[in-house]
Amino acid sequence: MSPRPTSAARTPCRAAGPTALVVALALSLTACGGASSAGSDGGSEASPSSSSSGATTAGPTPAPPAPAAPASPAPAAPAPTDVPMLDATAPLAATALGTPPTEVRVEAADVDVPVIPVGIAPDGQTEVPPDANDAGWYRFGPGVGADRGATVILAHAGSEITPRGPFSRLKALGGDEIVVVTGADGTEHPYRVTSVEVLEKQTLDLTPYFVRDGEPHLVLITCGGVWDEAANSYRSNVVVTAVPV
Repeated sequence: MSPRPTSAARTPCRAAGPTALVVALALSLTACGGASSAGSDGGSEASPSSSSSGATTAGPTPAPPAPAAPASPAPAAPAPTDVPMLDATAPLAATALGTPPTEVRVEAADVDVPVIPVGIAPDGQTEVPPDANDAGWYRFGPGVGADRGATVILAHAGSEITPRGPFSRLKALGGDEIVVVTGADGTEHPYRVTSVEVLEKQTLDLTPYFVRDGEPHLVLITCGGVWDEAANSYRSNVVVTAVPV
């Protein structure tokens, strides 16, 4: 199996499990908030205009200009964008649960890549850095050194920028290898690989890998398995789980 270009390699690396559910809910709530506020604004403006039109027919109706005052609530409309649910959750998770990782190294697989925070893409899936030489930390979950939950780091196995990335070698791990993750504070956190799984995407549920509770552990996710020409993507994801040493 040879590496494929970005359009091919990126799709299978994106986790649509818990993120899609959480994001769908959050986005729907945000959208409702925006819609309701917009609707109320539109409604308040509509009634003043109708009442003002009535004012032209009846002499005493100059009072309607007063209803125009409700236009003042308009500033409230931007409120939903001031409090985006998902963005607000990210720093909370990072502060309460560990430190944002900045680098991950797996000497046994010749992996040494920078890690950047990633969130949710517009389609509701987890974002993955476009360059396979970069990895992304799921910033809505625990950071490195957290006392509970999974620190999830993802990367493409290959992309148009980097046809074959370092994470493509993770599938060769056999267990007990050491993974070192460096936090934003410069502290190195060693983990020991406990499992390497190649899981079919069609039946894969990634929800259990994005937990915030339970024993602290590290999860590395990338593309893998057989290349499906028809689907233009890999058929599997490679999931490496490791525990603190």
